[in-house]
This record gives sequence, structure tokens and C-alpha cells, in this order.
Amino acid sequence: MDARSWKHAAGAWLKSLCFALLIATGIQVFLVQPFVVPTSSMAKTIKPGDYILVSKLHYGPRTPQSVGLPFLDLYVPGVHLPSARLPGLAESERGDVVVFHYPPEKKPIDQKTAYVKRLVGLPGDTVEVQNGRAVVNGKPLTAVPTVQQQWDVHLKDPRMRLLPNHLRPLGIRTARPTSDPNRRLVTATSEAADALASYSFVQSVELSASTSPAKQPTFPANSDFTRDEYGPVPVPRHCLTKSRYEATES
Repeated sequence: MDARSWKHAAGAWLKSLCFALLIATGIQVFLVQPFVVPTSSMAKTIKPGDYILVSKLHYGPRTPQSVGLPFLDLYVPGVHLPSARLPGLAESERGDVVVFHYPPEKKPIDQKTAYVKRLVGLPGDTVEVQNGRAVVNGKPLTAVPTVQQQWDVHLKDPRMRLLPNHLRPLGIRTARPTSDPNRRLVTATSEAADALASYSFVQSVELSASTSPAKQPTFPANSDFTRDEYGPVPVPRHCLTKSRYEATES
């Protein structure tokens, strides 16, 4: 192959590559975007390492704020574009599993860390958490069966142990010790907690309520809300929010 033919082939290959990158970027920005599930917070629905495709069409795609290749996480630094959300095909509904960008990060929205959770609050709602339970508009929210929460397990005798053969059939991974020798902490569904309470050596199983300030930033900033005592917070009509309770949704 002479130099002229080689340049022609290289140019054609480069054009094809640019066209493919343009199509891939357009699909990811306006149609669907792949994500890898990073944590176990929804482990009964989706697991860490799972690949999911998220529709941009349902709620409406957002025009990019950054210039670059989002699927390679490569962006031109310092370039921020005006952004707008295009009309979507459907309205959000309570209980939807949604992907959103983590608000506290100081980055353009399309570069922020993606979180996947279940939607609790709709525009105009008032959301709060009372003793670890989500409350919307003054009414306790009926949790989906796969929701996992943290439970206090009180044993009748501190010498008793919650062994793997007690926990695994209920889908519980471990029982964490506490400063109280009679108390253990488990993460489980309501159904698993009820089954655990039926064990002869278990005195009671109750939702574990935290009175410590949340370790992660909460909304609004500098509030004294905790993970299990949050709000009430009104949801603005022009945006969506979720309850901290759903951070353990599964």
C-alpha cells in the first residue's frame, strides 16, 4: 500500500471512528445510559456490580452541561454549557426506581456521581422520617416488601449467638455486636425481621432508630436531622426528592 492509499484508509477509519463516537454519545445523552450499581443499598432489587440501562426518554433527557465523552468520563475542563431538560414521555410516580446525580458535589450535573434509589416524594408532597419510617403528607408510607432496614435484635440470654444457619435462610448476612451484650444489629426486610422474632432465644426485634446526626450531607444544609428522624421537608413542585429512609431500599 503506497502512502496515498494509506492516508486515504486512515482518513476513512478516523471518520468512521468519529461517527461511531458521535452516535454513542448521542444515544447516551438522549436515549439510554448504562450504569454499574456501586453499592448494596438496593441489594434485594439490584446488586452491586449489576449493569443497568437507564431510560432518558421517560422523564426527559437533559442537554449536556459539559463537552466530552461521558461514556469514557472524559470532559474538556472549564467548559460549562447552559442546560435544559427536554419533554419526557411519562410523569414520575411514587415507587419508581430512579437514577439521579448526587447534589452536594461541586461539579456540572452531568459529571456528578450517579445514585440509584426508589422515589418517595413527589412535587408538592411533604416528606419526613419518623423513627426510621417514611411518612408522606402525614401518612406512613407502605414500604415495598424488598425494603431493608436496620433492626435491633434483643436476645434473652447474652450467651446466645445468631449463627449463619439462623440468618442465611432469612436473607440476612451478618449480625453486628453492640455495647449491649443482649443486643445485635441486623439489616433485613420486615418479613425477615418477623421471622427472626419468632426464634425461641430472641426476646424482641425492633427498628433501630439513630439519634446521631447523619454522616453524609443532608438537605437542608446544617440541619439537625438524623437518618431516622428527618424533616418534615416540603418537596418543591418543580423538582423531585427522596427520603433518606430509602437509602436502605432494596
